[in-house]
Amino acid sequence: MGFGAARAAVFDASSRQQQRQQFMGMNAYDRHKKMVHDLITYYGGKLPQAGQTAPQKSDFDILVENFRFIRSEDDDAADSWEVRLARRYYSKLFREYAVADLSRYKEGKVGLRWRTQQEVVNGAGQFECGAKGCGERRGLASFEVPFSYVEAGERKQALVKVRVCPTHAYQLNYRKQQEAEERHKAQRRKAEEKERRRKERRRSKGKGKGRGKDRDRRKGGKKRSRPGSSSDDASSDDSGASTSSSSQTEGSEEEGEGEEQRAGSGSGQKRRRHSHPTPRDGQPAAQPAAAAGSSEPAAEDFEAFLKGLFE
Repeated sequence: MGFGAARAAVFDASSRQQQRQQFMGMNAYDRHKKMVHDLITYYGGKLPQAGQTAPQKSDFDILVENFRFIRSEDDDAADSWEVRLARRYYSKLFREYAVADLSRYKEGKVGLRWRTQQEVVNGAGQFECGAKGCGERRGLASFEVPFSYVEAGERKQALVKVRVCPTHAYQLNYRKQQEAEERHKAQRRKAEEKERRRKERRRSKGKGKGRGKDRDRRKGGKKRSRPGSSSDDASSDDSGASTSSSSQTEGSEEEGEGEEQRAGSGSGQKRRRHSHPTPRDGQPAAQPAAAAGSSEPAAEDFEAFLKGLFE
């Protein structure tokens, strides 16, 4: 009996040591599978039913749910394990400068997060460009960005310092620069439209002045043409008067010769003289016609008178 008990104790000790070494040689997943297999095979365990699912949340999922970019006292009021995990992770972050994700800067979306201890040691975000994936150290500039974000169904805002290179500074301020360019273009279009309207008004005023000058010039030409026509009438009247006077003088000379001949011949015949009316003021056009009409019968009478003398 004594020898058998001692031998059993030795075998038990060696088996436990062998089992321990076997467990230590496995990873966590293999140990879990072996233990579940032994539970079901040797200890009467049962597999979970199809409707029952094990929890799928990992530590990362818990951090995502309970993390706050800027924690407040209300966020730390609860004392659950998830809140304690998120608070412990938050306390390890360095919140002086942030790291920026500018991959969607054209959409006006920028991602920011705090730096970890390793990033602070490497100088990322302070001595190097704070943009994700950029290690530029020259020409860095600090910006205080008004960061607006939605967290736990609530919209929040915070001022965050970011230190970036010139290339990523343009991307960081891309939206504001686009808005400034749009305002500048709108102001320039407005100024051009105003200048165009001013030129049109000036052009229309110039056309109106030109039309007024042409109208005044036409009126002045009409006024000057009226005295000219009266002078032409006066000249025609003068010419008519001269022709009438010349016809009168010719008629008077012929009458004088006729009287001398009548006196020389001793005939007692008398010639009926045609009296010519003197020109009156205001009727210059009628006098030449009357003079011309009176000169023709006088010449015919004189010829008849001469024929009578020589016959």
